[in-house]
Amino acid sequence: MIKNKRLMILGAGPFQAPAIRKAVELGCYVITVDYIPHNIGHQFGHKYINCSTTDKESVLRAAIELKIDGICTFSSDVAVPTMAYVSDQLGLPGTTLAIAETMATKHLFRKFLKDAGISQPAFISGEIFSSIEEGIHHLSPPLIFKPVDASGSRGLTYINQIDLQSCEKAFQKARDFSRSSTVCVEEIVPGIEVGGDAILIDGRVAFIAITHKYLNGFVVTGHSLPTDIPTEAQERVIDHIETICKALKYNTGPLNFDAIVNKNTIVILEISARNGGNGIPSIIKQRTGVDVEKAAIFLALGENPCLNKSSKKQSCVGSFVFGSSKKGILKFITPPEILKQDITEIYDVFYAKKIGDHLEPFNHNGNFIGIVMFKTYDTKDYGRLSLNIKSALNLFIEPN
Repeated sequence: MIKNKRLMILGAGPFQAPAIRKAVELGCYVITVDYIPHNIGHQFGHKYINCSTTDKESVLRAAIELKIDGICTFSSDVAVPTMAYVSDQLGLPGTTLAIAETMATKHLFRKFLKDAGISQPAFISGEIFSSIEEGIHHLSPPLIFKPVDASGSRGLTYINQIDLQSCEKAFQKARDFSRSSTVCVEEIVPGIEVGGDAILIDGRVAFIAITHKYLNGFVVTGHSLPTDIPTEAQERVIDHIETICKALKYNTGPLNFDAIVNKNTIVILEISARNGGNGIPSIIKQRTGVDVEKAAIFLALGENPCLNKSSKKQSCVGSFVFGSSKKGILKFITPPEILKQDITEIYDVFYAKKIGDHLEPFNHNGNFIGIVMFKTYDTKDYGRLSLNIKSALNLFIEPN
């Protein structure tokens, strides 16, 4: 059905590489697009376009010239509007630019939810601090300062009490990470934070995997499946996602989401028309048998995906995302094959960095070193295995 179809994939980094390989294995002619020639994903595709994934017009020109049949991205919020723009302009399967930009831009998404009467955090946004200074006093701390168009926990600051000097510093940090120099300030919503991926078909959630999310501050350090929130709460998450997508008029495609679950309500923090990163697709496949990356490929080419769950489910699976606590040069890390021998629960290992690479502190998920996927007995055992993996990695980083 999709063999020999020409598929453009935006991004060729470590989170896109597995999907690029799958598209090739499915028989697609794969065109990868980004501005980093040495990115790992390019070696698996058939053609590489040297272009930023945010450059809508250049990507569109390449898509027209190469006569693509579909376009998609994986684990990249910044590429979603470009993906939507191209599919919209060429009449390809996918969503519209207006929908994608609403999803991908935090203050626009918050405003959309507010206007639609859907639960969301109280917020304000602006491009200069003086424009929101008065409004901050009408919010109830704790607060979070976010760049409106960045992902991977970049530029976030938690403010426990309102002090204008601290707030201005947090605002400037977030603004520095924003391509549009715009900052969103939100109240923190209490509850359990979950994440995951879903596949939406004809306005209904055809498949969903809700993960338990592990955080160090704002930095994601892993996910596990299944979630330990009650079935009733999981059903409320599904209802909430369908309500939002209906209001957005997003009917068919992949979804990655983050949500807060508490006794009274569900608050969707983020939603995006693509698959998740941090090992989410891998643990979903290991746990359920459903390959959400393949599903996204089929949907991008206008075909129905296979969403049949496996009868042999792993009881619990997890991903552990790790990085460096300091700046330096990576001098040693345990090879993947040795790591698997040492900890038999590990089923897959991915390193984004190699010996000799420069490392920045793991203060956002763009600075991760690698991801380890493993089988475990239950979510309570996740912590034990994560600590064992962290120790077995034997990271040696030379300061510079």
